[in-house]
Amino acid sequence: MSDNSKNSEHRTRNIDSKKSKFQVPSLPTEASAKEGSKFLSGNIVALALILTSAILITAIGVGIVVMQGARQSRTMDDAVAAYYLANSGIELQLFGIRKDSRTLADMGNASNTYPGGTSWESTTGLEQTGVKRISYLPEEELAFVDLFNPDDISEASNAAKVSVTWTAGDDCGMETPEIEAAYAEWEFSGGSVTWPSDENYTIWPFTPSPMDIAPLDVNKSYRLRLRPFNCSVKDLQITMYDVGGNQLDYPGDIVLGSEGTYEGTTQKLSVSMPRQDVLSGIFSYIIFSQQQLCKKVGLAGTCP
Repeated sequence: MSDNSKNSEHRTRNIDSKKSKFQVPSLPTEASAKEGSKFLSGNIVALALILTSAILITAIGVGIVVMQGARQSRTMDDAVAAYYLANSGIELQLFGIRKDSRTLADMGNASNTYPGGTSWESTTGLEQTGVKRISYLPEEELAFVDLFNPDDISEASNAAKVSVTWTAGDDCGMETPEIEAAYAEWEFSGGSVTWPSDENYTIWPFTPSPMDIAPLDVNKSYRLRLRPFNCSVKDLQITMYDVGGNQLDYPGDIVLGSEGTYEGTTQKLSVSMPRQDVLSGIFSYIIFSQQQLCKKVGLAGTCP
């Protein structure tokens, strides 16, 4: 073979190899185009479903929060109305106790119904006060504690011992508070009250907290008077015990209870208070008048 023919054959192969390297891609066929469109449409449907689900879940969540808020708001409104219904029951019982001389048994049966299914009902008598508590008593101020049943002064207290505890007030500093404890006693027998022969309170010796006033006559009733010296006292607690050392309910306080109902919502209130309030501490002091001071009242007789 001649050199010219070899060179032409070599150039032809180079041209064919270059064509194979830079070959233009062929256009997609109809079948491949259909497969691609199916793939794209499937992705769009899945994305649409995801977005729709997300929007639906968000809407449901917002709706639940709104409904719960509305329900809570309505419940709070009903609770406020029920509270005022219960408060109305307390106020009526207070009036009966303080102004109409009603007993706890009378108030225990009290109730009232209003239009719309709203009402209040007394729960008085279901609770008792175990310990008499006085949160704060200033220096040389008096506190009176009734160790008897104010609704029936002829009822014996059954108290053999009274325990008094307290802590120093914030104004004490290095001072130690001392409490003057005193009591008056009486006995009911033969259809009348036997008042003490002397008109003074019996003063109990000063002792640190706790102070035990004992022995007491279980057949008598007592009124206790407390007065701190040196500084104030707080968290004052008075507890009564019988001869067996068992704790007695404190009879001087009463617990009034009331349960109000409005639209199915119920609120309960309870109030603990002295059965009788001392009008003024002045009656515990001696007024110098150069004459005998007479304090007889009621069954005790009359003053000359």
